[in-house]
Amino acid sequence: MPLEATVGDDGMVYIRETEQPEVVAVTTLAKWEAFVKGVMAGEFDHFVAGVEAAEA
Repeated sequence: MPLEATVGDDGMVYIRETEQPEVVAVTTLAKWEAFVKGVMAGEFDHFVAGVEAAEA
């Protein structure tokens, strides 16, 4: 499930799936940056423990 994220002119971050582009999640830049830092630090790894990676 590839995601696209962009920062709008209003400073908000817009996130959507490439396969379902009409559904858009919106968040603040500060929250997005905190989420990305958490991902990079492995904070969410337990959600996929034991799950095999999907083939690209």
